[in-house]
Amino acid sequence: MWMDEVFERFCQQSPFSVMTRASLEYLFADSFLDELFDQYAQVQYHKHLAFSTVTTLLSQVVLRYRPSVRSAYDRTEGIPTTLKSVYEKLQRVEPAVCQELVRQSAARAEQILACWPTAARPDPVAGLRLRILDGNYLAGTQHRLKPLRGDGAAALPGMSVVLRDDRTGLLPRLACREDAYTNERALCEELLAWVQPDDLIVADRNFCFFDWLAGLIDRRASFVIRHHEQVSLTEVTELRYVGRSETAEVYEQEVELGPPGRRLRLRCVVLQLFKPTQEGDSAIRLLSNVLVDKAEAILLSDIYLRRWTIEHSFQELTEQLRCEVDTLGYPKAALFGFSLAVCAYNLLAILKGALAAVHGQAKVEQELSTYAMAQEVSQDSSGLAIALPPTFWQRFAAMNAGELAGWLKALAGRLRWQGYRKARRSPRKAQTAQASETPRKKGSRRRTHVSTARLLLERQTTS
Repeated sequence: MWMDEVFERFCQQSPFSVMTRASLEYLFADSFLDELFDQYAQVQYHKHLAFSTVTTLLSQVVLRYRPSVRSAYDRTEGIPTTLKSVYEKLQRVEPAVCQELVRQSAARAEQILACWPTAARPDPVAGLRLRILDGNYLAGTQHRLKPLRGDGAAALPGMSVVLRDDRTGLLPRLACREDAYTNERALCEELLAWVQPDDLIVADRNFCFFDWLAGLIDRRASFVIRHHEQVSLTEVTELRYVGRSETAEVYEQEVELGPPGRRLRLRCVVLQLFKPTQEGDSAIRLLSNVLVDKAEAILLSDIYLRRWTIEHSFQELTEQLRCEVDTLGYPKAALFGFSLAVCAYNLLAILKGALAAVHGQAKVEQELSTYAMAQEVSQDSSGLAIALPPTFWQRFAAMNAGELAGWLKALAGRLRWQGYRKARRSPRKAQTAQASETPRKKGSRRRTHVSTARLLLERQTTS
């Protein structure tokens, strides 16, 4: 059949676009999306425009197939409503739907990755599953909404907290809020519900407060969290020298914190850095409840450094995908776009897992260019959609996780590795003494940003 011949040519010349389209069909089947919407949407409802249709349109923008929602709408046939109705649907997608979309699609992705045991990263501490937690504030949008016009401050459409599973490379959980000024600490109870026994949570100092640390201990989880200077510590033992890591001299002592009657005794790992941080800190304190016989202080310091993996995830969401659609000014629409980007990132994790099952995890992490992979997907997927109709891809929606995993691994084994290697760069030149002494420019005192959700709420109360 001619379609099979066309499909085979794409498999040879643009394998990542084929793998992406097949995985999308499995992860985001229309029936799955519409059932999820019916279950978790409290205000919205189906009438003429299905949630799956809106998701498909915005996914084209997130994956950089199309530059805008309007472009995706104009190039998609069979949409039963106007473009205005599409935008109105987008601006009312509830955060609960976004969060469940990430959770359930990540669970489906994990079923595929479980078919490749060799693709999983080893746990740094035996018996503990490393999970990294971090907050993310969406960048400012265009000032299209009436309350934003004439205001020079950046319009922030919301914030989120993301959990990264180091074993699989997935982002399995997302908490999002429309008010961009929401602090991560306000989400404590919701985030603690994500934690399972024997999780090893790594987080920055924004998560260093008593309720969070005590909650992790109550759930029989472990943690390595940077100390916040506002949290007072009581020294129990003297500081002792432990050794030397790649970045610092390492010391350790036992400390206590918390109110009287419920004091927590924790390990405090002190890092005397060889090079100060960008904020000028020459020493970092890490708090942990991991037992000494499970992990020494130097290992805990190395584990904390793995926080860069979630920062790298945010970078890929921004550069390789389009997680922040600046034309979506309404907070709900912007958060929906970000949640779809998280789902797309998990899809890319499936593709990396297929490669790791063939070539090994180390080779994929060290040599694979995510940029080259994402470029191929964004450039060739439009042609793939024209060449092969939607009915052709229904075969992948009917597969189970094991069947799709076998097909992806087989296609990954045929891939020409040379075309997807990272570009080698020469070492960065050291700064001259004169350049390093030049002071950085300070920001102005005028208001630099504003919460879009708060402005919209003020408009509703005053009108």
